[in-house]
Amino acid sequence: MIGTVETCPQCGWTFDIEALQANTCKKCRSAILITSVAYLEKFDRPAIQKYIARNSEILKGDAEDQDALLSMGLCYLRLGLYETADKYLGRLIDAHPEVASGYYYKAIGCMKGRRPRVLTLNTVRTAEQLLLTAMTLEPDNGRHDAVLAAMRHDYYVVNGLRVPNPSPAELLEGARGKHFDRNEIAQGLALMSIPEASLGAAIFAKQN
Repeated sequence: MIGTVETCPQCGWTFDIEALQANTCKKCRSAILITSVAYLEKFDRPAIQKYIARNSEILKGDAEDQDALLSMGLCYLRLGLYETADKYLGRLIDAHPEVASGYYYKAIGCMKGRRPRVLTLNTVRTAEQLLLTAMTLEPDNGRHDAVLAAMRHDYYVVNGLRVPNPSPAELLEGARGKHFDRNEIAQGLALMSIPEASLGAAIFAKQN
């Protein structure tokens, strides 16, 4: 849990309660905990390795620590080490099946950095089921709808296949009024190798 972290993984500063609540180190302005892939957007491999080292230590004390398992999954996902990311996200789901982020990121990770249009149907269906589970667990977060819309468009529409319900358009319409972190969704599209300039533009236009 967040209380087990005592120092900033990036600069070693011992943070106070205010920094902890803001999840931002006052000294180097880095995130203290990685709860979203968007936090890793500007970090290079050595910086990401610092988060991995810190969370590895936490997991030695508590192998089911929710924040550490998620952070490890996101760090390895960002590094393109999909098998390792999948291992930690699987452990997160096993230990905390109520946490939507485990299913959301596991869905993105199972694509292994490839566009949905080139994947097998079995892989796409696995990712779909994970995203639908995330939507059920966290119905007010539009990232699940947006990423599922992007995946279904890139696989079914582009390949001329019958599109399952809800369709990409219906999913984007359903995302209206939900929490919508544009940077988080943009990072999700990037991990799926979907150019933001194409479907990404349509996704964000729905929120204007």
